[in-house]
Amino acid sequence: MVFLFKNEVWKKFKNNIELEDENIYKFFPWNYGPFSSEIYDDLTFFTLRGFIEVTPSVQETIIESVEEWNFWKSKYNNQESDEIEEYQEEDFKLSQKGEAFTKELYDSLSNNQKNILKEFKARISTMPLRALLRYVYRTYPTQTTNSVIKDEILGNKSE
Repeated sequence: MVFLFKNEVWKKFKNNIELEDENIYKFFPWNYGPFSSEIYDDLTFFTLRGFIEVTPSVQETIIESVEEWNFWKSKYNNQESDEIEEYQEEDFKLSQKGEAFTKELYDSLSNNQKNILKEFKARISTMPLRALLRYVYRTYPTQTTNSVIKDEILGNKSE
């Protein structure tokens, strides 16, 4: 979602926001599509400071999430990751503190910016992950060069 926001929404959204394009998340082609470790860093930062709440998900775990978890766990094999043996799908939402902070930011946006955000959210948040991946893979083929699920997502998998 963040990849699509950066590539399809940011230029028309940024208006008077003083943030250079190169300071927006950097993505690279990875096993399951565009990836940015900066997003995980920020998610951890805001979670630890009480802006985001994390709860176990009731959603069915998808294989891509488990594979990504196993990859990062083996790559950064440290004591903390060894204590967590099994992947658990998680849901993220703003805490009250996060809602108060983002409301201030949201209220400072122009009506046009608010509409752009609403349209993007309506389009993206209702898409199943596979449909979202298929869209990204077809629209941004350079982000699929390292994908281990490219043929499956694009329907090129030989039976």
